[in-house]
Amino acid sequence: MRPSEPSVTRQNLLCAAALGLVVLCAPFPPLQAVAHAMLVLALAPRAGSPLTGALWAVAAGWALEGSLRLYPHLGGTAWADLSLTLLAGWMAGRWPLEGLKGWLARLASLLVLQTFLVHGAVRLAAGPHPWGYGWLWAALSLPLWGSATWRLLHAGPSPRLR
Repeated sequence: MRPSEPSVTRQNLLCAAALGLVVLCAPFPPLQAVAHAMLVLALAPRAGSPLTGALWAVAAGWALEGSLRLYPHLGGTAWADLSLTLLAGWMAGRWPLEGLKGWLARLASLLVLQTFLVHGAVRLAAGPHPWGYGWLWAALSLPLWGSATWRLLHAGPSPRLR
Protein backbone atom coordinates (compact mmCIF):
# COMPACT_ATOMS: atom_id res chain seq x y z
CA MET A 1 0.00 0.00 0.00
CA ARG A 2 1.24 3.46 -0.85
CA PRO A 3 1.69 5.90 2.06
CA SER A 4 -0.59 8.92 2.20
CA GLU A 5 0.61 12.29 0.88
CA PRO A 6 0.50 15.50 2.93
CA SER A 7 -1.29 18.56 1.62
CA VAL A 8 0.33 20.99 -0.80
CA THR A 9 0.18 23.70 1.85
CA ARG A 10 2.13 21.55 4.30
CA GLN A 11 4.70 20.68 1.65
CA ASN A 12 5.22 24.35 0.79
CA LEU A 13 5.55 25.21 4.47
CA LEU A 14 8.22 22.52 4.81
CA CYS A 15 10.02 24.02 1.81
CA ALA A 16 9.84 27.49 3.36
CA ALA A 17 11.24 26.17 6.64
CA ALA A 18 14.10 24.42 4.81
CA LEU A 19 14.86 27.58 2.82
CA GLY A 20 14.94 29.50 6.09
CA LEU A 21 17.44 26.95 7.41
CA VAL A 22 19.61 27.46 4.32
CA VAL A 23 19.72 31.18 5.04
CA LEU A 24 20.10 30.91 8.82
CA CYS A 25 22.86 28.30 8.63
CA ALA A 26 25.10 30.58 6.55
CA PRO A 27 27.73 30.85 9.33
CA PHE A 28 27.94 27.04 9.33
CA PRO A 29 28.49 25.86 5.72
CA PRO A 30 28.31 22.10 6.50
CA LEU A 31 24.85 22.50 8.05
CA GLN A 32 23.84 24.79 5.22
CA ALA A 33 24.80 22.15 2.66
CA VAL A 34 22.66 19.57 4.47
CA ALA A 35 19.63 21.88 4.54
CA HIS A 36 20.21 22.76 0.89
CA ALA A 37 20.37 19.11 -0.20
CA MET A 38 17.28 18.29 1.85
CA LEU A 39 15.31 21.09 0.21
CA VAL A 40 16.42 20.45 -3.37
CA LEU A 41 16.36 16.65 -3.40
CA ALA A 42 13.55 15.72 -1.02
CA LEU A 43 11.15 18.60 -0.32
CA ALA A 44 10.99 20.75 -3.47
CA PRO A 45 10.14 17.90 -5.89
CA ARG A 46 7.01 17.21 -3.81
CA ALA A 47 5.86 20.84 -3.47
CA GLY A 48 2.80 20.44 -5.68
CA SER A 49 3.30 21.42 -9.30
CA PRO A 50 6.66 21.24 -11.10
CA LEU A 51 6.68 25.05 -11.32
CA THR A 52 6.37 25.43 -7.56
CA GLY A 53 9.17 22.92 -6.99
CA ALA A 54 11.32 24.67 -9.56
CA LEU A 55 10.84 28.03 -7.82
CA TRP A 56 11.82 26.53 -4.46
CA ALA A 57 14.92 24.96 -6.03
CA VAL A 58 16.00 28.19 -7.71
CA ALA A 59 15.48 30.08 -4.44
CA ALA A 60 17.61 27.50 -2.64
CA GLY A 61 20.38 27.82 -5.21
CA TRP A 62 20.46 31.60 -5.06
CA ALA A 63 20.29 31.57 -1.24
CA LEU A 64 23.26 29.22 -1.08
CA GLU A 65 25.30 31.15 -3.62
CA GLY A 66 24.48 34.48 -2.03
CA SER A 67 25.57 33.43 1.44
CA LEU A 68 28.96 31.87 0.62
CA ARG A 69 31.77 34.41 0.41
CA LEU A 70 34.29 32.53 -1.73
CA TYR A 71 31.72 31.00 -4.07
CA PRO A 72 30.88 32.53 -7.47
CA HIS A 73 27.45 34.19 -7.64
CA LEU A 74 26.53 33.60 -11.29
CA GLY A 75 23.60 31.17 -11.01
CA GLY A 76 25.26 27.81 -11.59
CA THR A 77 23.89 26.38 -8.36
CA ALA A 78 20.39 27.62 -9.10
CA TRP A 79 20.45 26.08 -12.59
CA ALA A 80 21.72 22.73 -11.29
CA ASP A 81 19.13 22.74 -8.48
CA LEU A 82 16.36 23.48 -10.96
CA SER A 83 17.42 20.58 -13.17
CA LEU A 84 17.72 18.16 -10.27
CA THR A 85 14.39 19.10 -8.72
CA LEU A 86 12.60 18.57 -12.02
CA LEU A 87 14.37 15.23 -12.44
CA ALA A 88 13.53 14.14 -8.88
CA GLY A 89 9.90 15.19 -9.30
CA TRP A 90 9.66 13.27 -12.56
CA MET A 91 11.17 10.19 -10.88
CA ALA A 92 8.76 10.48 -7.95
CA GLY A 93 5.78 10.59 -10.29
CA ARG A 94 7.05 7.84 -12.56
CA TRP A 95 8.40 5.44 -9.91
CA PRO A 96 6.75 6.09 -6.54
CA LEU A 97 8.50 4.45 -3.60
CA GLU A 98 6.87 2.51 -0.83
CA GLY A 99 9.76 2.02 1.57
CA LEU A 100 12.45 3.94 3.40
CA LYS A 101 15.34 1.95 1.90
CA GLY A 102 14.32 2.82 -1.65
CA TRP A 103 13.88 6.47 -0.64
CA LEU A 104 17.38 6.61 0.85
CA ALA A 105 18.89 4.90 -2.20
CA ARG A 106 17.18 7.41 -4.50
CA LEU A 107 18.37 10.33 -2.37
CA ALA A 108 21.93 8.97 -2.32
CA SER A 109 22.06 8.69 -6.11
CA LEU A 110 20.54 12.16 -6.52
CA LEU A 111 23.07 13.56 -4.02
CA VAL A 112 25.98 12.22 -6.07
CA LEU A 113 24.43 13.67 -9.21
CA GLN A 114 23.83 16.98 -7.43
CA THR A 115 27.45 17.20 -6.31
CA PHE A 116 28.82 16.84 -9.82
CA LEU A 117 26.11 18.86 -11.54
CA VAL A 118 26.39 21.83 -9.15
CA HIS A 119 30.16 21.99 -9.34
CA GLY A 120 30.13 21.47 -13.10
CA ALA A 121 27.55 24.23 -13.60
CA VAL A 122 29.43 26.64 -11.34
CA ARG A 123 32.67 25.85 -13.13
CA LEU A 124 30.97 26.48 -16.46
CA ALA A 125 29.53 29.78 -15.21
CA ALA A 126 32.50 31.13 -13.29
CA GLY A 127 35.58 28.99 -13.80
CA PRO A 128 37.50 27.09 -11.12
CA HIS A 129 36.22 27.45 -7.58
CA PRO A 130 36.70 25.81 -4.17
CA TRP A 131 34.60 22.69 -3.63
CA GLY A 132 34.51 22.53 0.13
CA TYR A 133 33.18 19.59 2.13
CA GLY A 134 29.46 20.39 2.17
CA TRP A 135 28.72 17.45 -0.12
CA LEU A 136 30.46 15.11 2.33
CA TRP A 137 28.42 16.40 5.27
CA ALA A 138 25.23 15.98 3.25
CA ALA A 139 26.22 12.42 2.35
CA LEU A 140 27.20 11.46 5.91
CA SER A 141 23.97 12.84 7.35
CA LEU A 142 21.77 11.33 4.61
CA PRO A 143 20.25 8.63 6.87
CA LEU A 144 19.21 11.32 9.35
CA TRP A 145 17.64 13.89 7.02
CA GLY A 146 16.46 11.26 4.55
CA SER A 147 14.44 9.39 7.15
CA ALA A 148 13.15 12.67 8.59
CA THR A 149 11.88 13.81 5.19
CA TRP A 150 10.35 10.38 4.58
CA ARG A 151 8.36 10.74 7.80
CA LEU A 152 7.41 14.35 7.05
CA LEU A 153 6.34 13.69 3.48
CA HIS A 154 4.44 10.53 4.27
CA ALA A 155 2.82 11.58 7.52
CA GLY A 156 -0.87 11.07 7.83
CA PRO A 157 -3.38 8.52 8.97
CA SER A 158 -2.12 4.98 8.89
CA PRO A 159 -3.88 2.70 6.39
CA ARG A 160 -4.40 0.22 9.23
CA LEU A 161 -6.62 2.66 11.14
CA ARG A 162 -9.32 2.77 8.46
